[in-house]
Amino acid sequence: MPPRVTLPPSAQDARRIKRSRVLSYVLVLLAAVVFSLRPELFGDPHTQPAHALLHAWRIVAGIVLGVAALAVQVVVGVQWRKTLRHGGEAPGNRAPGDR
Repeated sequence: MPPRVTLPPSAQDARRIKRSRVLSYVLVLLAAVVFSLRPELFGDPHTQPAHALLHAWRIVAGIVLGVAALAVQVVVGVQWRKTLRHGGEAPGNRAPGDR
């Protein structure tokens, strides 16, 4: 099988890829902040019954944010590969002579 040669992304795709990376970094940063929150910051754990729920929800929220960061990268990658397969043109944007 010959090696695959991929074209560099178009200007629009490059902007989309850059935005998705920034969004993913922000989501990962938020996940790190959520994971680093300690329930002790919100009061004494022995006097607040919701303390255990807060502890569990920060873990769930951190995992959801991390998975969302990964999902952003997967969605953008799939869209970019789809445009490569179709020759980089949207189906409705053909030249007037091709209609």
